[in-house]
Amino acid sequence: MSKMSSVDYDVVIVGGGINGAVSAARLSASGIRVLLLEAGDFACTTSQESSNLVWGGIKYMQSYEFALVYKLCRSRNQLLKAYPTRIREIAFLASIGPTSPFGRVLGLLGASLYWGIGAFKTHSPRTYSAAKAHLVEPSFIKGRPALEYYDAQLPDNDSRFVWEFISTAQRLGGECLNYQRVTDAKFDGTWKVEFTNQLNGETRTTTSKVLINATGPYANGISDQLGLNNKSRLALSKGVHLVVPKIHSSDRVLAFWDEQGRMFYVLPMHDKSVIGTTDTRMDHVTNEVTDEDRDFLLRQINAQMSLPKPLTKEDIISERAGVRPLVTSGGNSDEIDWHKLSRKHVVETDSAHAAVTLFGGKLTDCLNIGEEVIDAVGKLGIAPTQATAAWFGEDSAEDMAKFLGEAQLVLGEIADGRDIAAGIWRRHGNRGFEILSAIKANPEDGQAVFEGLDICRAEINHVLRYESVQTPEDLLRRRLPITMTRGVSEIEKNEFLQQKLARLAKVTA
Repeated sequence: MSKMSSVDYDVVIVGGGINGAVSAARLSASGIRVLLLEAGDFACTTSQESSNLVWGGIKYMQSYEFALVYKLCRSRNQLLKAYPTRIREIAFLASIGPTSPFGRVLGLLGASLYWGIGAFKTHSPRTYSAAKAHLVEPSFIKGRPALEYYDAQLPDNDSRFVWEFISTAQRLGGECLNYQRVTDAKFDGTWKVEFTNQLNGETRTTTSKVLINATGPYANGISDQLGLNNKSRLALSKGVHLVVPKIHSSDRVLAFWDEQGRMFYVLPMHDKSVIGTTDTRMDHVTNEVTDEDRDFLLRQINAQMSLPKPLTKEDIISERAGVRPLVTSGGNSDEIDWHKLSRKHVVETDSAHAAVTLFGGKLTDCLNIGEEVIDAVGKLGIAPTQATAAWFGEDSAEDMAKFLGEAQLVLGEIADGRDIAAGIWRRHGNRGFEILSAIKANPEDGQAVFEGLDICRAEINHVLRYESVQTPEDLLRRRLPITMTRGVSEIEKNEFLQQKLARLAKVTA
């Protein structure tokens, strides 16, 4: 922090969600001096509230947005190749019932076209008769056929994936700071940016040649405050997810159509199930889950699945909500049918103010945003100073094999040791060797923090030490999917976690 006031950055990025994170990683990979400022924790708004899917946008085929589907499928395929353990191909099993917009034959035709648009990079789609569908997934209502197609999912959480790019940017020389709110920014040939530490009130100022507005659902408001000229506007749609005990037998995503004709899902999340999502127009950013939201999702799932007993609010382990920033072409966004808006993104450049604003987007399309951002800042006079370094993707398969071999020796006597090893590698790659070393020094730290969850004590210690954790939620919600899979009472009863959180409170006080 002490050097901030003396450094003239090439680019200051405001916002640390997926758009800001990939921008920081891509620019840093080309030797561009970057400072990213996030008012809360990294990925603390929209980028922590998704369905954790990396998909080609099959639902956009219903609105004939084939060009967008093609682009998203290509991005999905690229991410699957680059992240073979952090992103996995997964089957979607769609129950074709009274609310479905098509039958078995038309559904297979559409899914086959989707498969083709995706260059046949996933498993091929197929359909099941009503009898076979019930055998494949006993929780399906009898008498309904099913359609199976494939997309991809993040086994952990979306905010963990955002951290991948934050840590990459840091490794490549970028400065990424959480809990730093931009309190003033003025442009007079260069940008002068004032920012304040939200935890201790300390204020600093730095300068930059270019400013990037990557504030997600706040993009219009921030652009207006800065006096930027933008054509795009945003409409906000709230999506809600409920986490419940596992309610389906397979490791698939179950797909249904709700009473409004929208797709919703039951998604696997470690040893739990996630139900979502809703689509409610909002005029402000919110993370509130209302009784109406809960009642709607529970009503849909109870109507679409044959459960031993209907789900109630008492079955909800945790819940989350966020707003999707949906791009409009301008005008009065209040008059637009947001159900017809897709998750496309727009990168706008304001040459008069040396600024770039990022509108919309989703996890699947993040690598394209990174490339478009470096093109945009290039047009503003910021050129790469070095050959582009690797800025996305996992560590090598050879390193993974070596890690898993060592992990088998270190964790072989520990219950669920194989799952714990896979989780460490998936979330940390080569940094996992440091975690193994810690377990060698103290074998007790190889124990799982919770039974059924592939997170061990040594990983908790590693995250606290190296991953910019400032608050309990940073650790439990964003770096690791603990509050997404365990209830408040379970966490409060966990002595190891409570000791760590108490120590964290002392350090950050």
